[in-house]
Formats: sequence, C-alpha cells, structure tokens
Amino acid sequence: MNDKILTVYAPASSGNVSVGFDALGLALAPVDGSLLGDCVSIMPGRPEDWLLCIDGPFEQALPQDQEMNIVITSCRRFEKAARAAGADVHPLNITLDKRLPVGSGLGSSASSIVATLVALNRYFNRPLDRPALLQLMAEMEGSISGEIHLDNIAPCLLGGLRLCMPGSARQYGLPWPGHWQTVVAWPGTRLETRPAREVLPASYDRKTVVAHGAQFARFVHHLHQGETVAAAGCMSDMLAEPYRMSLLPGFEEARDALGGMGALATGISGSGPTIFCVADDSRVAESAAQWLRQHYLQNDKGFVHICRADLAGAREV
Repeated sequence: MNDKILTVYAPASSGNVSVGFDALGLALAPVDGSLLGDCVSIMPGRPEDWLLCIDGPFEQALPQDQEMNIVITSCRRFEKAARAAGADVHPLNITLDKRLPVGSGLGSSASSIVATLVALNRYFNRPLDRPALLQLMAEMEGSISGEIHLDNIAPCLLGGLRLCMPGSARQYGLPWPGHWQTVVAWPGTRLETRPAREVLPASYDRKTVVAHGAQFARFVHHLHQGETVAAAGCMSDMLAEPYRMSLLPGFEEARDALGGMGALATGISGSGPTIFCVADDSRVAESAAQWLRQHYLQNDKGFVHICRADLAGAREV
C-alpha cells in the first residue's frame, strides 16, 4: 500500500468472434497506439467508505448513484473476498475514466470490472490468485449479463484470443495471426446484452449444433496449423447472428460491402451494435474503415478503429 496513484488500463474486447458464441473473445489494440478501454485509478487517501469519481467521454451513460455502478459493486465484492483470504483491506478513492461506450459490444462492463479488480489486487499486494480473480470477475460480469461467461473478461485480463469454458473460470489462449487487422465500428447507438440474448432461441436443432461444433473445431485447428485463410473461412456465426441481424440496421449491407473489398470475415462484435471485419492487408483494412465511417456510423459519437490483437491485457499505465 502506498500514496501514489495507481492506474490500470483494461482493453476493449470482441466477444464470440463469430464462430465461438459465448466461448471466444479477442482483446483489441488500435494500431495508432490509442487506448481503447477503461482506466481505473486508485487515488491517495483513506475514506470511511468507497468513493467513486467518474470521468471520460462516456461518463454520462453511467448511473449517478455510485452504489449502482459496477465499479463500486466490484470494490465491495473484492473487499469481502480479500478479507476472507486474510488481507487487510480498507475503502479507497477510485476514479473511473470511462473510455468505452456502454452497450456497445466491446466489453464495456468487462473493461470496468477488470481494471477495478486488477488495480485493487495490486494495491493490496495480490491477496487473490489468478483463478480466484477470474472467478470474481466472471461473477461480476454475470450479474450484468445474466449468465457467467468469460468471453470478454478473459481477453481483457490476459490479452490475445481466449477460448473460454462457459459457466466456469477455465480459459485457454489461442494463436491469433499477427498480420491480421481487425476493423471495429461502433455506430454510436446502444444495445444492451440482455435484450440481445432474449432474441435467441431457447434451443437449436441437432443439424445446426453439429455444424457449429465442426466449424468451431476447424477454426481452432487451422489457427494452430497457421492456416490463416482457412481459419478465416470458418468465421461464421450459426447461433446468434441470424437472429440478431434485425437489431443492427445496416449490418447485412456492411457485410456484403466489406466482403467485396477483400475482408476475410465480417461479424457482430459481442451482442452488437459494434461490428468487425478481419483483413490481412492494411489497404483492405483502411478501405473497410473508410466505408464504415461513411455508411455504418449513425451519429457523430460513433467511431471506427483499425486494431491488432492486444497481447498484454490489463496493465498499469
């Protein structure tokens, strides 16, 4: 413990990556070096109770009552878990720099949760090990989305492409081609995770399940073999995208246009409304980004970023 400001950055992430519904997630790093993710800072002082100050371009989207904020909820859950592990934990002054839009499909809540819990764990000399930290993060994310899944939490914390076991804190790293560029476009609108999940069917027919499983397995196999074109060819979503397209005006047009430009794959990032495409050529990525700025963004709040995989995950800045 010290009186210096400790700031942790947690990157944005794209859940599902089309082929891995609720099981795959990719951490994102803009190629221009900018930070696409939330920052949480622990400020000097020792208040009687947890105090939260919110800043950043998307602060207005968060509840004014700090007790309704996932950061404060995470602080209280951390305090309980760390004390159970024998740590001497006390309330702190916390500042959230909210850089990710809420309900965007870029892991906004995961970013806030991960940045908060990593910062607290480091401040109090790591009373929670990685499995315990992951489990706590998963529970916090599940309190928002309604289900425990790590497809945003794991890549946000650990970086890269992560294969996550639904309903648990188990996850595994997968190789993501270093030359691939991922273009993400947030139209400037909001789509909450819960309603985006409610449009999905309660069950799927056997043919769809078998086809999805085979496609997913092929994707992982091709990644490990370094067969990047074949891997990209497997990036199709049979489980969620057919039902969520109606929630994303312009998605089908974008998918057709980006494919015509040479994008290897196009899909919905998480629950949307952000969409992404993968390119293995910087010229294709630039052309895709320009098209998305002109045709997919719905207001001046929207943005487009050309990204690579963020391999570092959450970190001090």
